[in-house]
Amino acid sequence: MSGLSIGDILMLSQTAWKLGRTFSAGRKNAPPEFLEVEAEVNGLAKALKLLAETMFSEEVDQLKDAEKDVQVGFAAMLSSCRQTVQDLDSLTDQYQDIKKSKTNGGFTVERSWSELVVAQYQTMMWTTDGGDIKALRRMLRTHTSTLSQAKQALQSHDLSRLESIVAPESDQVDSFHSKLAIHSQELNEAVRIVQNDADQPFQPVSPSESKSPKRESSQQDRTSPDSFADREPVPQTLSYTSSPQEPTRSPTSSTIRASSLRSPAPSTNRPARQNGLAESRSARTSSSGAPKGPGSSRGSHPVSITDIVESSKPSASPSARSRSPEQRCLWEIPQAPDSIVLSSKVSPTIMDYPVHHEAKDDVQESRTSDLDINSTIHGDVHRRHRSSTIASQQERFWKDATRNSAQLCKARGIVVQYAQKVSPDPDIEEVEMVDACGKCDIHVVRKREAIAEARNDIRIMTSIWVLSDDKTLRMELKMADGGWYIPYSSYFNPEKVSITVPCELKFHDVQYGTRLLKTVKTTWINYVFESAQAAALFQNELMGRTLLRTFRTCQTLRIREGLSGTFSYAEQMCGMENLRIWEDNETLAVIALIHFSPQFKKGYLAFYLNSSNNPIKAKDEGPKEIKIKGLWVPLEKGAGRKDSVIGGEGKDRKGNKGKKAEGVDRKKVITGAKVEFASEAEKREFLALVWQVQGCMRDLPPLSGVN
Repeated sequence: MSGLSIGDILMLSQTAWKLGRTFSAGRKNAPPEFLEVEAEVNGLAKALKLLAETMFSEEVDQLKDAEKDVQVGFAAMLSSCRQTVQDLDSLTDQYQDIKKSKTNGGFTVERSWSELVVAQYQTMMWTTDGGDIKALRRMLRTHTSTLSQAKQALQSHDLSRLESIVAPESDQVDSFHSKLAIHSQELNEAVRIVQNDADQPFQPVSPSESKSPKRESSQQDRTSPDSFADREPVPQTLSYTSSPQEPTRSPTSSTIRASSLRSPAPSTNRPARQNGLAESRSARTSSSGAPKGPGSSRGSHPVSITDIVESSKPSASPSARSRSPEQRCLWEIPQAPDSIVLSSKVSPTIMDYPVHHEAKDDVQESRTSDLDINSTIHGDVHRRHRSSTIASQQERFWKDATRNSAQLCKARGIVVQYAQKVSPDPDIEEVEMVDACGKCDIHVVRKREAIAEARNDIRIMTSIWVLSDDKTLRMELKMADGGWYIPYSSYFNPEKVSITVPCELKFHDVQYGTRLLKTVKTTWINYVFESAQAAALFQNELMGRTLLRTFRTCQTLRIREGLSGTFSYAEQMCGMENLRIWEDNETLAVIALIHFSPQFKKGYLAFYLNSSNNPIKAKDEGPKEIKIKGLWVPLEKGAGRKDSVIGGEGKDRKGNKGKKAEGVDRKKVITGAKVEFASEAEKREFLALVWQVQGCMRDLPPLSGVN
């Protein structure tokens, strides 16, 4: 149907959205034009997202039934948009600096444009056809408009309207590819000629020959018709990387003096690709625009930018054999580019070289950079490849991280937060919630790891991984050995699940196994999922049990047995909390869990619903209330387990019902509770569930609560 799938279009939208954020990095120093480009990029990201949603929701079979030209044009429209986004993404990666600032909890990362780019952004080449930053804005606005019209055409099921939109785009792409093919042939021919020159021995030029002016020789070659017979036109070569030796110029200057620009000295360490750049640009500064006469010395003639552009016409060149060693060096073929970036308009270091053949669209095919941004970086400022990983790096990282492991679940998250202390003072307990990331994938992984103390022993570790959609965060929470974490569910937000025990978060670098970016110790982590079903799946894997039902309760009061208990004060044990019902897959035990109020006790009130050894009774007490009798939950220290972790056994209840347990004071044991539900419907559902599970009672091990 199209060159890009719906998933590719969504990924391109995410890239454009990230690009919009990074483009205006460092707003204090960013020019106003950068903010305008940011708005255009954000509009393009939204248009891509809406197009993908339309292709997903609407029946787009009309594309399959359309003519081949329409399908090709639709694919060309998306490919052109992707190329523009990728070019701009490469530019921001190349020309932005990363600065780390230390804070109490670690460090913050700040992106900013290079000072040189901010100073010369008006004269830089921002598009592949040589346009400035205003041309870039027009191009982005055109892409946004075309995508919006294509979306409307798909929604209206009008093929003629869609054809009128994509046909011009297809013609433009065909023209681009034809120019690219011609340029490729010229580049191959240049390689062949240079290789022939390299095979011939070097002949030094005599002093008499070296004193002859180059311009006179060039003029004679132009006026002599026979001089073209024994010479082949040499196509220019293109460069793809920036030259760190090139001087810069002020963006407000309208002319460039050749006296201030000199050709670089020959050096064995000088990269060959820079020479290709110099020769590629040399065609702009000679021929028709060159001065004549004694007063036309290169050292004093000012060359304007207009003259450079207007004088770019094809002309014949002297034969390779008659070139000087310095000229011969300029025809070295550049290596394959490591990365493709956009280039600036004018290279101010190529004013002294002769004219050779110049293709009309060389600037469109060349993505070079003449800005010297490889300056020495001091302090904490450094340059890195990307602020986020690419898809292949993310896949490689995840493959290494999950080797010898099993993925228990994967769910979509909206936001992940963790608690961080405001002050490093241990006496101050005030904390704040810090956003770790936005939309992300949340994985629960169980992995085999070797024990450091033993050579052949291994252990099974469970970890919670968070991988952000923008690929900037890879966070791991490794659980302690032994036992199961009980996740805390939010009363007001069923999509939010929390881990409420002391733990350590590990923030990994791009490559797994290298030094961690940072580690954070916290006591509270929030995972907010896209749906309540995803949150329930996450809880199931952490608990190792199945969540059957969740009931909202307004309060839970403690009741006592006997006549004295009737007139005693009803102590509140739980506030507005969720009463969750779990089923153990091995023993088929059904367990009820509800979190204690912090003022009453830490941990959870836990009891079986289907234990034959210690059966409970649930009695309806009103519109929303029930009484539960037959509980046995010790309150003394040491009778339970660690907070939010199940492990070990509590004290058993001795004797028959109604008798004191041996060695246990009944005043320190919860034997009954009164639960008020949020609604009458939830109360009825709970009573029906209790009667259902008690139809098959089981002999279960003792359970004395979770502390």
